[in-house]
Amino acid sequence: MSLASEEAARARRKAATTAGYYNLTLGPTLWKFGAGLGLEYNDNVSLNGTDQEDDFIFRPSINTDVLWPITDKNSLNLRVGAGYSAYVNHPGLDRIFITPGSELSFDVYAGDFWINLHDRFSITESAYQDPTVAGTGDYARLENAVGVSTLWDLNKVNLRFGYDHADYLALYTNTGQPDGQSELFSSSAAYVIKPGMLLGIELGGGLLNYSGTNTVFSKAHQWSVGSFYDTQLSQHLHARVSVGYSVYRPDATGTLGAPGTEFSGVYAQIAISHRLNQYVDYTLSGGRSLNFALYGGTVDLYFARLNASWKIMQKVSIGTSFDFEHGSQVSFGSETFDRYGAGINLARAITSKLSGSLGYQYYWRTSDLSGRDYTVNSVTLNLRYQF
Repeated sequence: MSLASEEAARARRKAATTAGYYNLTLGPTLWKFGAGLGLEYNDNVSLNGTDQEDDFIFRPSINTDVLWPITDKNSLNLRVGAGYSAYVNHPGLDRIFITPGSELSFDVYAGDFWINLHDRFSITESAYQDPTVAGTGDYARLENAVGVSTLWDLNKVNLRFGYDHADYLALYTNTGQPDGQSELFSSSAAYVIKPGMLLGIELGGGLLNYSGTNTVFSKAHQWSVGSFYDTQLSQHLHARVSVGYSVYRPDATGTLGAPGTEFSGVYAQIAISHRLNQYVDYTLSGGRSLNFALYGGTVDLYFARLNASWKIMQKVSIGTSFDFEHGSQVSFGSETFDRYGAGINLARAITSKLSGSLGYQYYWRTSDLSGRDYTVNSVTLNLRYQF
């Protein structure tokens, strides 16, 4: 079935409006509401190597999904998750958060084209979610991306085009770190070898801007070219591989007087999803990428991640994760770091609308710069209610 066809539009709308998913109708719009309450114990809220300080954090939150079917083929979608983190011993770290995945989007289907207009936004407030951060808990960053993506489905060939204007802004008192803005362009062409098997090429580029008192360069540009292979190897095994070449080139002279140094190299990523048996599902991914605006800078990052879901206890789902990251700052500072992480999460449905989860997360970070090593242990308890 064509990804851009009228049948595809109706299928997506039918999936989104499955009976019971939305619980409120207001005029032509459908709404779904939920609320949550989280409690976290963190033994190192400032991510310090020494003199660690612990704290309890309360996180009330709400989330909503809205669907407005404009026509049979076009729809407006809104998804927002937001909350507030309240620290017991460090009230100066209290702040709001908006969960990743929050967005306003509009789908347009016209002939062989599927066009998506979107504004995607989030506020990250947990410092350990960013591997480049150390020595501070006073962290919050707004990310907002406004853009358009287009799919042109020609049966055997799928063409994709995308553009986003992205802003990365430091909030609260961590303004000593640089902010970032970017104009991002992407395109790809995929050939359908057979159903479930794609082979293609991908092109990308970006115009990057840095601002703030500690920026090394005010502007840079980046481009990449590569190929990808996406295939359903079996009923229970899916794989995607991409490899290419990326170039990052800053201004000839930075705002601090440092000479611009071009960075170039091979990027590669692989992701495998496998249902091993009725008890175990896992996803294994890894590779190398050039990430812009991690804490306002650009980082050459190697990573490996293993996530598994275990169905070995009745009514309780168990998830485990293992992470490794090796990064080098390209545009901000000269740090090289390694970070290892492991976590486990147990979730259970308490009633038809109320669910709960208990989780543990551990990170160990090492750095070639003094004072930027740390370990952190986090235990979370979450309750979520869907109205």
